[in-house]
Amino acid sequence: MEMETGKATAVRRCGVCSTGMDQTEAAVSCPACSAAYHKDCWDENRGCAVYGCTAVPPTEPRSALEFTPAYWGRENKPCPACGREILAAALRCRHCGATFESARPQNAAEFSERTSLKSRMSELERNVIGVFVACSLPFTAPLGAVVGGGWFLLNRKDVSGMSSLYRALLKIGLGVGFVQTTGLIALAFIYSHFSGKH
Repeated sequence: MEMETGKATAVRRCGVCSTGMDQTEAAVSCPACSAAYHKDCWDENRGCAVYGCTAVPPTEPRSALEFTPAYWGRENKPCPACGREILAAALRCRHCGATFESARPQNAAEFSERTSLKSRMSELERNVIGVFVACSLPFTAPLGAVVGGGWFLLNRKDVSGMSSLYRALLKIGLGVGFVQTTGLIALAFIYSHFSGKH
């Protein structure tokens, strides 16, 4: 309420900017609830600002790019290869070119271990295929099972970082190798047992 020469007069206020509306300003009234607005405020808001009014503007969903990606509340992380600051969501360092499997921050030791494993991966895959083939053939199964089993025990950590296909090939190969070895031992025992009676 403003006082003008001793009597009270109601001042219309804009529903968007909450400032008084002068008679000379272009004004708009909401067609649904009759709330008053500056024409510019109505146009900028694209509709009414009164909660629950049917003339409110439609909500716009935010795209994923409007939010700054962060990890553990931080927008930046150090590159584990060169130590310089990069974005938390970065999968490649813009300074040294190092690439990462995920946006999760890594320390230098973890990154070095992953890079080393990645460089040895083709050799490990060849070894797994060799163990699988050796264990699958009946005459090489005993050697494949023993050597492959020992190799698996020595490289268990590296094998756990391999794809599920190669881990399955190794386990199936070792299983087949041990079954065949057991079968060959049983056949040899049976043969020696029955051949001695004649």
